[in-house]
Amino acid sequence: MRLRSGSRRTRRLSAFALVLSTFALAQNQRPLPAAAPEAMPALARVHVLVRDTLDPDRLRNLARPNVTAWVETTSNTLSVAAVENLARFDEAFVQLRAPLKSVDAREFARMPRVGAWLTPASLELAGRLPGVRRLAVQVDTIDEPTVAALARARPAVVRWTPTGPIDVLQWALFGQVPGHRVVVGSTHLLQATSCAERRADQPVPELHVAHLLALSSDVFPCGRGTRVVVPLEVDRWLLQSLLVRDPSVELVLEVGDDAERATKARLLLEALGVGPSR
Repeated sequence: MRLRSGSRRTRRLSAFALVLSTFALAQNQRPLPAAAPEAMPALARVHVLVRDTLDPDRLRNLARPNVTAWVETTSNTLSVAAVENLARFDEAFVQLRAPLKSVDAREFARMPRVGAWLTPASLELAGRLPGVRRLAVQVDTIDEPTVAALARARPAVVRWTPTGPIDVLQWALFGQVPGHRVVVGSTHLLQATSCAERRADQPVPELHVAHLLALSSDVFPCGRGTRVVVPLEVDRWLLQSLLVRDPSVELVLEVGDDAERATKARLLLEALGVGPSR
């Protein structure tokens, strides 16, 4: 899950979302159902994507109830401040790569709720960490050896970014993967549909809100907890609309190590009412 804070792709999608939302308002379409409450619905979870070089105070401001931190690292060695602040999150995943020094592995003893963010090639690092750890695994390819490795590792989250069209065999193999399964938005898979129900044991999509607005419908697959990447300047009515239509939606905020983006993320979390920083 490579963070590209401020990237051209993110800016294009944000602009696309703005155009779509402006069009909806120009058409005098009420963005919320007629019976929707005025108050912001409760939010299931927010994922914040940060770098380990983010200012420690700004990282601490993001540590709130129901907020999960995903930390992209420059090395396996975390600063003292980063260790202290990551321990404040209910849940966080730190990107690790081989080789992992013993001194770096021992730091996880100070972060009992922080898991490892790995790839199939680095799964052996999980055994180097103290205590029982939740694992998140990023995969690009789904094949039998990968599924077998994941079955042994028992990750909490598997995030699959397909590199091309998905065939029936790949989809069937992905169904055998343990943990919470996330499929990153792909024109080869994500499509408009009508979800009769959303089940926690089914894969979920991750897509930008601009794509969701363009489809103007539910999106396949129909698992519970669709992840929606939203601009940090997103309008309140749009968030309300997302949550009213599907209370299980989880928001994704891309921060990186940008101080201004971290401030915007903090303000958005406060507007969502997720709770105070720790």
